[in-house]
Amino acid sequence: MINNEFWENCVVTKRLLSTEKAFNSESRSPFDMDHDRIIYSNFFRRMHDKTQVFPYAPLSNSGQARSRLSHSLEVSCVARSLGNLLGHYLVKNGAKIRPYDIGMIVASACLAHDIGNPPFGHSGEYAIQSWISDNLEFALKDKWEKNDIMNFEGNAQGFRILSRLESCQRPGGLRPTVSTLAAFMKYPCASIDTDKNSNNPGLKKFGFFKADRESFDDVFDSFNIPRQKNCVNAYTRHPFAFLTEAADDICYAIVDLEDAYHLSVIGFDSVYDLLMPIVSSDPSFKDNKEFDKDIRVARMRSAAISVLIDQVIDVFTSNIELFENYSFSTPLINKIDLSSSYSIIKNFSFNRIYNSSRVLEIECAGFKTIGGLFDMFVNAVLTDKPVAQEKISRQLIPSQYFKRHENSIQSNNHSQLIESLSTYEKILSITDYICGMTDRYAVELYQRISGIRLPVY
Repeated sequence: MINNEFWENCVVTKRLLSTEKAFNSESRSPFDMDHDRIIYSNFFRRMHDKTQVFPYAPLSNSGQARSRLSHSLEVSCVARSLGNLLGHYLVKNGAKIRPYDIGMIVASACLAHDIGNPPFGHSGEYAIQSWISDNLEFALKDKWEKNDIMNFEGNAQGFRILSRLESCQRPGGLRPTVSTLAAFMKYPCASIDTDKNSNNPGLKKFGFFKADRESFDDVFDSFNIPRQKNCVNAYTRHPFAFLTEAADDICYAIVDLEDAYHLSVIGFDSVYDLLMPIVSSDPSFKDNKEFDKDIRVARMRSAAISVLIDQVIDVFTSNIELFENYSFSTPLINKIDLSSSYSIIKNFSFNRIYNSSRVLEIECAGFKTIGGLFDMFVNAVLTDKPVAQEKISRQLIPSQYFKRHENSIQSNNHSQLIESLSTYEKILSITDYICGMTDRYAVELYQRISGIRLPVY
């Protein structure tokens, strides 16, 4: 038997930093609204021109590769299926919830799971970390603030976007429900409490910056979720966060093969050999060799995702009591029957896809572009006495990135806004600005301000 009260309490309609009761109706729930708010947000829309793995058009001559946006939409679809399946299982066992609500909570979380990634994918994160390590190691004295900046994390930036930067002058920013944010938080941990060697995946990275602690606490104080042992600023994961993680794990492993095939990075035989061990566990699947290879790859991709969804839910429901006790701490994908076949795909992708020349070229471009932008903007913002060029650089940054809802200063004067911020907040303002750029905009801006190419309007 399941603990009905536990699962009913996992579905909370309270909105972030708000005491108002969220609007709810039979036709449109607060979680539907979360989904819509994310879809219509500026930061979500910009993901259409952010690299997933391969350079995306217009940076690429091919329109085949997935962007961050298309990847996020696909992950959201898988998450909706996972959430709905879990919801139906819980209702079947007596829980008084709507299965659709869990599906929408996890789908919304997955829409935003990469929203905080800077231009050029994960290489953009490495570029930021590298530049800050080389240039700002001694700029901050506070240990927590220093860890935030030195180990910049796209997951924490994503939480910052949802809770602060979108609708930046309102406490809570986009104000999603706390359930959606809890499902989003794969790493409910501060940078000072991370442990990369931990067996607990929730501690391997951090999910919020010190500046956003109020919003983070508001999310997890809304549930009866225990803190991690010996950690003041780290909680155990909300159960739905495991579904968010699994949906991402399923998608990127499978669809990266499809993208690599379409871009001729790998051949059809490689895709076939990697996917068929998974697909063959579905007795209804038949590989029709009369179909074109592109169609066969698409059918294998679809069948593989379907098989993995079913196996992930089997693992979740088989461990339901562990989730209720907050004692499950392993990625679901690692527990499925086909975990060895999945691991083979991951290892192959690391060696043959992620280290291909096309991927390495975009990583190099990311280091050069992001490093150049940080050179230009961080020095201009941190200096107490900006010279003429630094004053111009300050003016290029939209004033919204210097505004804080908790700050009484509402001026659009850059100097006044900058002077009202601490060094830590100034650096975060720059990472906010650059992380919000698309790949193409970052490249074009860097070229314009460095004199490589004159502005054309």
